[in-house]
Amino acid sequence: MRGMEYAIAGGVTALFIIIYLVTRPKPRERFTAALNEQAFAAYAKERAESLCAPANGGKEPDTAPMKKKVKRALALCDKECDDEGLLRLLLMLKERKEDLTALAKEDFSRIADLPYANGKARAVTLAETVLCPSRYIFVADRAETAFAAFNAVRTLTFTETENMREAFRLVLLEKLSFICGRIAETERMMRAARRVARHPRLARFSRAPKIMKGSIFSYFCAGELGYDTEKFAERYLALTDETAFLLSNVIDSLDNTDIFDFSAYYEPVNILARYDAYVSASPETRAAFMRKLGELSGAENLDEYAYALRLEGYGGYGKLPPLTVRRISAGKGSAVLAHFDGDLVMLARALSSKEMMEMLFGQSRKGGSILKNQKIKNSFMPKTKVVLADFGLTVEGDTLTAAPSLPDKIVSAECVVSHKGVDHRVRIVRGEPGLIVNGTEMSGVPFVTLGDIPSEIVFTVKG
Repeated sequence: MRGMEYAIAGGVTALFIIIYLVTRPKPRERFTAALNEQAFAAYAKERAESLCAPANGGKEPDTAPMKKKVKRALALCDKECDDEGLLRLLLMLKERKEDLTALAKEDFSRIADLPYANGKARAVTLAETVLCPSRYIFVADRAETAFAAFNAVRTLTFTETENMREAFRLVLLEKLSFICGRIAETERMMRAARRVARHPRLARFSRAPKIMKGSIFSYFCAGELGYDTEKFAERYLALTDETAFLLSNVIDSLDNTDIFDFSAYYEPVNILARYDAYVSASPETRAAFMRKLGELSGAENLDEYAYALRLEGYGGYGKLPPLTVRRISAGKGSAVLAHFDGDLVMLARALSSKEMMEMLFGQSRKGGSILKNQKIKNSFMPKTKVVLADFGLTVEGDTLTAAPSLPDKIVSAECVVSHKGVDHRVRIVRGEPGLIVNGTEMSGVPFVTLGDIPSEIVFTVKG
């Protein structure tokens, strides 16, 4: 009897799984009209204001069907193809096969840990807001507009900005999967049309008649029979042109989001960047500090920017409270033990000096905090100060150049250069010297020629 009970329970479970798989809605490709700048700003504001209060975490995105479509299309790249329109698309995929294969293997499970609103990770909603009405072209200006709109409603958390690149890559993967599905379906239609044209009597035994009314099927079928294809070619080539355009946009956007600095849109940075201890810390140490800030603000259900303002205001109260320590003899020397409560005071102590920042949030190779042999200089939060510097930008004629290095204490700089009535956004960062204009890396070129079209320019200078 017990075996029968297990069998019935297993059968019922299997039945529900089958019903779910059959009835679950299939992902549908979204089509959004391209918007001008004014309409986009209004759209971003509307999307941001439509979101409910975010909850901590949600459902992990189902990327398996997306990845399957991408892999299927990539597998077609190695096959022979004599159709010009389809071959063009396959060559585009083949050229970036390694990168797209890596994308199809990427783990997006961290998205589930981000704040969710209206059933979706808020970071993913922001990425869709930037990309969908822009034909999936990543534009820095639009990203800035969208971030401003979302931050105006509720400050994005550090974990969101830290994982924003993954959110954009997820949205681009979804679009890429629809494009790859379209490419694979076109290849399937081509094979079916040619098979029917060669063996028309066998057509009734195949699935081909279900798609025989389509112009793509008719185009390939007419071509195989030697008929005039002009009637169908226009629609077919228009489809492949549109597909190639979107595929190119997605690939370029994957490259551009990979090098884009999303951390600049974490609002509390505008406050924290006023402290030497924060600015001079390593990226890993700053990230650990900001995660703790996010954790503490979340525990109080307080906006992270508001919590950073509270931290800034704490400096006005004067000296930090005494630190209780325990000294233990160790041979000829002694060891000092100190306990730090995870609270606002801990963050304030970290901002009091570079050494305290390193002691509390410095990261070891294993990711934990480290304590080095440091001299603790003081127990005061430093005064907020502004560093003034000449960034070294020069415009001579139509040529824009940047100094080979940034002044001390300047981590990065961003400004708008107006030349002959055209605004060009310029960003200077530390790193291996280089130049990127509108997402394209300019190898061996030390300057930019300013034209009539607004440009996005990134100078990388010596660290």
